[in-house]
Amino acid sequence: MECSLNFKWKDSLSVGYNTIDLHHKKLLSLINDFADLLSLPQAKYKVHVGRVLMSLCDYTVYHFSEEEKIMRRYKYPQFEEHAQIHAAFVQRIKDSLVPLASGNMEAGAEFCNFLGEWLLHHIAVTDQKWAEFIQKNHPDAKF
Repeated sequence: MECSLNFKWKDSLSVGYNTIDLHHKKLLSLINDFADLLSLPQAKYKVHVGRVLMSLCDYTVYHFSEEEKIMRRYKYPQFEEHAQIHAAFVQRIKDSLVPLASGNMEAGAEFCNFLGEWLLHHIAVTDQKWAEFIQKNHPDAKF
């Protein structure tokens, strides 16, 4: 089993704010850590998958919280919708922790692909919107 995609950072994903770009790179790295588990024997996968997914979940919660602070500070008009997207993603990870910790590597590969595809799309489309809003309306903003 493996993730069918290789989730790599591309400069085109940059939102123009180094702190957030570093967060996004870290999230991709954590998803790739999960993908790496899928090349292990099932017994080793089962031992490590819960820890890796909890790290991903914890960092995702931290990152989304930081992004939402920025959106609130600069009064991003679609803040509520964006925060709901974040909350749904975190819930999806939390709901998957127990089933994936059972050691089902096929489900793990599917979830890994979902995570990577979702994150890349979210950065490339949804996060670009708030970043463009801040760049246009608060050109001196730095974070």
